[in-house]
Amino acid sequence: MFVGLSFGAQAREAERGIIDLREFDFSQGKAQLEGEWEFYWERLITPEQFKYAAPAPDYFMFPKLWNDSKTASGVELSSQGFATYRVKLLLPKQTPPLSIAISHFYSDYDLYVDGQLLGENGVVGNTKETSEPHWIPKTLRILPSSDTLELVLHISNFHHSKGGAREPILLGARDRITHDSLFNISYDLLLSGCLIMAGLFFLGLYLFGQKENYIIAFGLFCLVFSYRFFGADNYALHILYPDIPWTVTLHFEYLALFLAPSLFAIYSYTLFPKDGNLIILGGFAGISGLLSLLTLVLPSTIFTLFVEPYLFVMVAVIAYVSYVYAAAARFNRDGANYALASTMVVLLVFIYKIYVYLALEPENRLLTFIGFISFFFFQSLNMFFRVTRSLRVAKEEAEEASRTKSDFLSMMSHEIRTPMNAVIGLTNYMIGDKPKKEHKEALNTLKFSAENLLVILNDILDLNKIEANRIEFEKMPVNIRQLTARLKQVFERIADERGLYIKVSVDETITQSILCDSTRTSQVLSNLISNALKFTKEGGIELIVNELDRDEDHITLRFAIKDTGIGISMADQQKIFDSFTQASTSVTREYGGTGLGLTITRRLLNLQGVQLGLNSEKGKGSEFYFIQRFETVDHAVEEDETLADSGEPGNKGANILLVEDNKVNVLVAQKFLKKWEFGIEIAANGAEAVDKVKNKKYDLILMDLQMPVMDGYEASRQIRALGINTPIIALTASTMMEDRDKVKRFGMNDHIIKPFDPEDLKKKVNKYITNSVIG
Repeated sequence: MFVGLSFGAQAREAERGIIDLREFDFSQGKAQLEGEWEFYWERLITPEQFKYAAPAPDYFMFPKLWNDSKTASGVELSSQGFATYRVKLLLPKQTPPLSIAISHFYSDYDLYVDGQLLGENGVVGNTKETSEPHWIPKTLRILPSSDTLELVLHISNFHHSKGGAREPILLGARDRITHDSLFNISYDLLLSGCLIMAGLFFLGLYLFGQKENYIIAFGLFCLVFSYRFFGADNYALHILYPDIPWTVTLHFEYLALFLAPSLFAIYSYTLFPKDGNLIILGGFAGISGLLSLLTLVLPSTIFTLFVEPYLFVMVAVIAYVSYVYAAAARFNRDGANYALASTMVVLLVFIYKIYVYLALEPENRLLTFIGFISFFFFQSLNMFFRVTRSLRVAKEEAEEASRTKSDFLSMMSHEIRTPMNAVIGLTNYMIGDKPKKEHKEALNTLKFSAENLLVILNDILDLNKIEANRIEFEKMPVNIRQLTARLKQVFERIADERGLYIKVSVDETITQSILCDSTRTSQVLSNLISNALKFTKEGGIELIVNELDRDEDHITLRFAIKDTGIGISMADQQKIFDSFTQASTSVTREYGGTGLGLTITRRLLNLQGVQLGLNSEKGKGSEFYFIQRFETVDHAVEEDETLADSGEPGNKGANILLVEDNKVNVLVAQKFLKKWEFGIEIAANGAEAVDKVKNKKYDLILMDLQMPVMDGYEASRQIRALGINTPIIALTASTMMEDRDKVKRFGMNDHIIKPFDPEDLKKKVNKYITNSVIG
């Protein structure tokens, strides 16, 4: 329908084939050429023939469809046929340059002005075989040579259920006609572009996570309905691509007409299934689908008959959808108010469009534009609130799942570390108890296996903390030379057992201490050294620290771990950083491991804004490296106490209170403490511990944290509340940073992670008992 141009036009009625425009001011508006035109049914008369052998005229109203109509003389017309129209225009003496705007007619035409062929659409013929339909709205320039114009119009139709003219011809100033024509095209392209973008957005939303049926239904509805704007109405698609076959565009036009409302019905039901009736909405969708199928298989003269009854059914369904949305709004469904507002708007728009379609009124394009924009705006708001709510719920569920996973891993960590404490502790005790040679080998194997299991457990917990964003970095002064020396000391025994060397090289210029998280830096370097040892059979590993840059307060260091191992091919170099992944399954079988070490290392560095690099070649070893900038501190850092030999306890006979509910853990701790000649008493829970310290002074308290009756946190709080300053060391199976902070908040002095290293326990016991005695 090329009706946008007719808005603002002034109708001028022909009387007996003459339209008087002598008083019409073309600078103020457009003339809508209507009324009683000369009419010659089933005759194609040329302008020349009118000059020399003009037949007696009949008259027929223009515009008006031929369907079941009669001429002024009573000739019965049908939709299939051909005819000639003729009208004479009486123009003002002075007129600006003029243009004629013509919509499509059913289904082809040619137009002569003052005997000259001005424009045509398709091929006019007197049979189906000799005619060819085509629809392209046109604006045609004319330059009147006198104060009269003669229009001769030929129309034929053998391909559509409607025949003749439904819209008027417009005559106006050339600039105004051209402007209005471009406005119509822009309107259609703008609205269809908005719908296409919205449709693609919602389809993308569905494909990439929001698997809700109403989302895909609305996305498809937007895409299909967009064709109604650029492929129908003013036929912008035909103007842009005039060679597209008429039958193709007609099928698409009617498919869009039938499919779009069915998709809207499906969308409405999936949006509010509790309020909509599946029989009504599903039945309408089924009818629409059937009409779409018939459109594909039936000739155009048949399937085009369906449109008018379908439009009235569609309005009824839209009214029902408004009722559904109103019901949803009563029950406070998400977005129901916006959906109701949009549907009320589109109901009015469709009623208005049907009124225009029946040629009862020219269309005001601004009103329909605002109507459709309002409809899609309110529907998009509805979708936005539903999707954001869905995302919010999903986020909350994900956060809850993450908390549950963290709590589970924390619980499992405690439950696994408790028996591991017994296995590793008793193994260490028996190794130090001068076992037989054959027993010592078995005990070392048992210790290695238990410690390897502990490494796997720690890796999984660390990865969980990283993924839950629960990693915190503590800056403290660190002496790089001491840190690297300690790492060499830790891994030297393992290297010796495998016949490998391990070297440490630190630039002599690095004399200042740096501020960093000693634990995490050690973990990164330990993982890289451990990884290098695992994949090296001959030669060895070298840890190299080079100074790259320095200013007054900062130093940039390059850390590199080189090995002479199996190397990594280019194809596998990225793969090794994936969780639970190694270069190949054969590597996994031969060397074992979880494949988490490098993943954790890279993520720990990434959290600090540092990239982990790799230089490697298959069979020629590997170099893992990273470059990090640190703050420097002027004061020296004393040698880490863990490097010093703990020696024998210097406070034999000191009284220690062990607060522990697990009998196996009690047994392990007792064996070591008695071996070191400490006095030891046991409390099975925090409440017993509080009672004991009220009645007796102890030199040190070893406090388990998770116990029945009263846990270690509350027991420590009550002990400090009594004014008792006895050192308290927490025995915990948790590696979470927040748990360590909690230990300090409740008044405990330090912590030891179970399963504990006997040497670590000895050092800390010695340290705090000595301080207690001195204090």
